[in-house]
Amino acid sequence: MNTAVVNFKTDPKIKKEAQKVVSEDGTTLSRVLQDYLKRIVMTKSVKRAETPYGMFPGSDITEKEIDEITHSWNKIIDEIG
Repeated sequence: MNTAVVNFKTDPKIKKEAQKVVSEDGTTLSRVLQDYLKRIVMTKSVKRAETPYGMFPGSDITEKEIDEITHSWNKIIDEIG
């Protein structure tokens, strides 16, 4: 996969806490930020991008569940189309 590096500055305490939270959800900060950037592109809006892991902040859905749902939807779409 071809990748680009995005650098930005943030409070070290915020970064550490965010890493802890996403780690507890079984993912990485990099993955969460990648997904959020993709959602911004898909929705063409920061406001409509919401949160990358569910429509509601604090959602209990995990990255694995999202991958499974996405796979199921893609399979259905392939079968229909």
